[in-house]
Amino acid sequence: MIPPGNYSVSRSGRCWYGMQKLPSLLEAFTREIPGVKDGKDIEYIHRMRVASRRLRAALPLFEPCFPEKEYRAWMRQLSKITRALGEARDTDVQIAFLQKHQKKDRSGKLRQGLRNAAVEPPESPAIRYLLAELQKKRSRIQDRVLVSLGGLEKSGITGAMQTEFSRQVLDLRAARRRPPLHGLPAIAAYRISRRLSRLLHYEPWIHHPEAVAEHHATRIAAKKLRYTMEIYGTLYRNGLRKPLVRVKKIQEMLGDIHDCDVWIDHVSQILLRERTLLRSSRSSERPDPATLASLRTFLRQREGARMQMYRRFVRFWESLSRAGLWADLLRTLDTGRRTLFLPPPRPESDGIPDAVKALAGQVPDVAEHSRHVTRLAHVLFDSLVSLHGLGSRDRSLLEVAGLLHDTGWSGGKDGHSGRGALIVFTDETLPYDLQERAIISLAIACHRGQADPDSLPFFSLLTTENRERALALAALLRVADGLDFMHSGAVRSIRCTLVSDKVFIDVEGAGDLAAEKERARLKGDLFARVFHSRPVVR
Repeated sequence: MIPPGNYSVSRSGRCWYGMQKLPSLLEAFTREIPGVKDGKDIEYIHRMRVASRRLRAALPLFEPCFPEKEYRAWMRQLSKITRALGEARDTDVQIAFLQKHQKKDRSGKLRQGLRNAAVEPPESPAIRYLLAELQKKRSRIQDRVLVSLGGLEKSGITGAMQTEFSRQVLDLRAARRRPPLHGLPAIAAYRISRRLSRLLHYEPWIHHPEAVAEHHATRIAAKKLRYTMEIYGTLYRNGLRKPLVRVKKIQEMLGDIHDCDVWIDHVSQILLRERTLLRSSRSSERPDPATLASLRTFLRQREGARMQMYRRFVRFWESLSRAGLWADLLRTLDTGRRTLFLPPPRPESDGIPDAVKALAGQVPDVAEHSRHVTRLAHVLFDSLVSLHGLGSRDRSLLEVAGLLHDTGWSGGKDGHSGRGALIVFTDETLPYDLQERAIISLAIACHRGQADPDSLPFFSLLTTENRERALALAALLRVADGLDFMHSGAVRSIRCTLVSDKVFIDVEGAGDLAAEKERARLKGDLFARVFHSRPVVR
């Protein structure tokens, strides 16, 4: 977040890029307000709902560019209006579906001729009943939409956002130099890979037709991935067009399935309710026996339609897996960048850049601990070259990871390893490209807690070769951090000896080193996995 009165952050590459995207998203949102108020054309609701979702998806990507208080107010009001628009749009979609069904039935009668005109399709009474019910509901929802729009206008957030966006655009123009943009692809890669990971999290449920909740969650994950790719698409030579088209189709197919699920749930609830209620003379608005029979027919139709849609979706998903779409997308995040967003050539020297020192200096309380862990990690690295086979560049990356491994302490101890990894990966000042950023960040993320590198977005972005390098460095840093568990610098020297399938690490220092030895042993889990040699700390 931007501290009050300090707008230097707004000159970063991330904020520059945000100002290329956010003003047009806000304009698309605000121009639909008059039509939504009028309430005569459902397309205004549809367009404003989509615009609100896109704006809500985009703003968090540029959160550091705005004052915290204002940003939270914007998100709060956007959430309220999006919910109101969503309820109205969902009802509009249901009404439009029933009206289309009625029109289809009427045209079918005309084709069959007047002889059959008196015979209506068995689902017609159900459609009339559901349509009347939904039209009453939609009238009530419109009142809530107008209240939400009134609250939006009263809050003044759209004007505040326009003012802030204009100020930042002028601020960037006044600088007369475009900020460095090579840090943007790392931010984009992290965001997109996380969204993709969330989508693939539900893949085991794809082949279970009864997994209604998981299919709905898959649709939401696809929608969020799509919106994130749309925001960052211009960073890449092909605009991410191919995966965008495929993910949009996933979202649409699952949306159609979800519409069926909504009908199935709603009609099932009506039928269950009617089974348990006693009728009276005042039950005129309740469905009569003929309508109940029609509702059962309608329910069977929706269940059949869902199964057909589900089978088509499974075939489409399997075709994407066979084509390797997801692996191609991850590769594109690294190799498909436009020239404008590539970093300058890497300096020949493996020395520590000033940007690393500056970032490490932001957490002075752990600076000595970080330097000590780095020294221990270097001893492990140098002593075990025959085991890991890595070179001088890897040693330099290990040093960077060591110096920055506690960067996340700026936000407190809890969760600092993951927070620090994200800070380093997305920092726009560091002179490292995507692969080396991922290597450094993976080591930082794994230095404490449960070592589960395969689940991290940094890991999925790495090539096969670089995954091996990253895991080796992470294993060394993890043990080194354990050797300074108390942040006391008590371990003064270590000596490593390889014997068969074991690595003996002899520790010397001041005082009782039991805690450091025990912690290093516990953190040797990743070491054992990577090097197939169990570390014995003594």
